[in-house]
Amino acid sequence: MGLSLHAHPSPYRVVHNASHPRIQYPQGVPSTKPPSVPRQDEYYGHADTSLLCTRFITHLFACPELPPSSSNSKVKLQKFIAYALHRTKLQPSVTFAALVLLQRLKARFPTARGSSGHRLFISAFMLASKVICDDTYSNKSWGIVAQGMFQLREINQMEREMCQYLEWELNVDPSTLCEFETMVRRDFVGMGPFPTYVLPSTKKSTPPPSTNPFAPQHSNFIPPPPHAAHRHPSPPRSAYVPPPSYSTPPDTPEASPSYSTSSTSPASSAPPPTPVGVEDLSAKIVSASSSPGYSSMEHTKMFAFASPAVW
Repeated sequence: MGLSLHAHPSPYRVVHNASHPRIQYPQGVPSTKPPSVPRQDEYYGHADTSLLCTRFITHLFACPELPPSSSNSKVKLQKFIAYALHRTKLQPSVTFAALVLLQRLKARFPTARGSSGHRLFISAFMLASKVICDDTYSNKSWGIVAQGMFQLREINQMEREMCQYLEWELNVDPSTLCEFETMVRRDFVGMGPFPTYVLPSTKKSTPPPSTNPFAPQHSNFIPPPPHAAHRHPSPPRSAYVPPPSYSTPPDTPEASPSYSTSSTSPASSAPPPTPVGVEDLSAKIVSASSSPGYSSMEHTKMFAFASPAVW
């Protein structure tokens, strides 16, 4: 015997009225246009600053836009600077401090022309960051910032040469830097002509520009020590005059020559007088030929003998 069980509908089931038609939503028409991809900024957001730096360096040293063919790179100077600013993420003060160093380099060598603006900028930018920032990049990292355009030994050489060319005048006064940045942002916006700035030096006296900073200095001048100005000149020394030779010494102290010289030098021509009442009878060894009492005696076997000392 089989029982037929009827399924009871669930109380939570919603029964739709079949008399109401289902709502038809409009379907989107497929587009034949590919989705838009946001275009990457080739200057990494540093287009304005990199353009100012490019115009400034080109104006000072007449550098070409492309690097030398030996570098095997085709990166233009503006993109090279923009990538360096993007990769290091340093403050703008470091960038304009690098331009100050390049301005000083031009002031020391007015006729200098640059064959690679890439080399000039990365050298000055690296030195400015090491002077201003507490935590700096290594020279190996700067080779990465330069996009592999220079080897590590070239980076080290560029740093040494830049310091020597500037004579280690690497500090930049904050007020000078602020004023310099204002002038560059104002004067290098257009297409030119561009001015040439004259910046104050941090040294008391700046030597005249030289075309060969490694020329040896041929000079026999030896600077005096710092305390030489407080010394008094020494009095002239009197020439040594040997004492006169006597054939026979004076018999008494009164017969000795008078000590009338005013010089206090022990090499005086006249011996000092013997004090009255003092007689030195100590024995001394003298030669036979110079003995006062035995000049007429012949002593073939005698070389020395004792005699009273006289003044």
